[in-house]
Amino acid sequence: MKILFNTINLVPNFGVHSLQVAFLSSEISKLLSLDYKKAFITGYIHDIGVLIPHEGFVLDDINSSYLLLHDVSSLNELTRMHTIIGSFIISQINSLKEYSDIILKHHAVPKFLDEKFKDDIYANVISISEEISKYHFINDDVDYDDLFFPILSIKNRFFKEVFDAALECIKKEYVMWILDDIKRNILKEKLIQEFIDIRKDQDFLVELGILISFIVDVKSKFTKDHSWRVATVAREMASVASLDKDSMFLAGLYHDIGKITTPISILEKKGKLTESEIKIMKKHVYYSMIILHDYLNESWYLPAVRHQERCDGTGYPLRLISDNMEFEDKILQVADYFSALLEDRPYREGFSAEKAFEITYETAKKGTLSVEAVDVLNEVLKKDMDFKNIPYISDVQKNIDQFINGITI
Repeated sequence: MKILFNTINLVPNFGVHSLQVAFLSSEISKLLSLDYKKAFITGYIHDIGVLIPHEGFVLDDINSSYLLLHDVSSLNELTRMHTIIGSFIISQINSLKEYSDIILKHHAVPKFLDEKFKDDIYANVISISEEISKYHFINDDVDYDDLFFPILSIKNRFFKEVFDAALECIKKEYVMWILDDIKRNILKEKLIQEFIDIRKDQDFLVELGILISFIVDVKSKFTKDHSWRVATVAREMASVASLDKDSMFLAGLYHDIGKITTPISILEKKGKLTESEIKIMKKHVYYSMIILHDYLNESWYLPAVRHQERCDGTGYPLRLISDNMEFEDKILQVADYFSALLEDRPYREGFSAEKAFEITYETAKKGTLSVEAVDVLNEVLKKDMDFKNIPYISDVQKNIDQFINGITI
């Protein structure tokens, strides 16, 4: 969960809103004798459907205006598109399924809910927390009096006990101060510490990696399949090289997670990137380091964050040379390089596997990539595996992709 939270944190505006809603939901839930930790986690991921491009919207469009407008709904609506998408993708992750129904209903008004069901109360708590957060987000020096009348004007959207608890909550000065600090990017780590387990079990990390890599890659049609392709190539290379296949698979899944911060205008630019655009593109590795920091002692961490380093020291961000890297790092560099050549880019069509390998091999002969790692790739390719058209690594991504395409066409 920490990886998911760190990823959300890095999305401008969206991260602030998510943490404010999480905090408010947990505080209101305490007053209602609900599970405040469940409320916090649901509040943090309640708008995850917003991160999936739909209705012509892409991730870069998230700004203060969007955060306000995407939540405008009528009293006759049970759901919104982003709540449907968010609920579905969360339902695909075993460890997150319990939050799915709450996410689906967090825009529903009382006539669509039932106070006898706790999840419906949680949904209503998320709803009023969103309204408080939205008002706080667009105004400065907000206090209780500023919030009272806007919330009172939409009182009919909430259960009475939820409305009363919310008012009691925002009367507390420390609540308002924490909302201020969240908006100023203070206290983030301290706030989430209590609620997040640093889980390291393989199944969970794979599930989470599949979800987050999908969110990151689906920003652009040119990167849509990239992470799962790199993960698959790296796993097969690890098998040939007698390395830990599971570790290299995870490294491939998470290697580009920092691209959540890279504007789509750069990812899809047809011409040559400017010097400033190149700096922005390169910085994705730095953000990957931040997001994955809690896992820096795991065997898959270094290959993931070193995938842009090069044997001759021309890579980034640390300008490492061959002797300062492990063979696992070099394997992922080759897997990433080769996979990118197979894929379409704004400025060229993807190469065939034969041509992509030829380019990769020539690059290695110049000293940029590891010749030994390319030799491993060559052994993998002898198995006649079609990495260019390889199927999804998991039914999860396939199900999400088909679901979104089905409801948005």
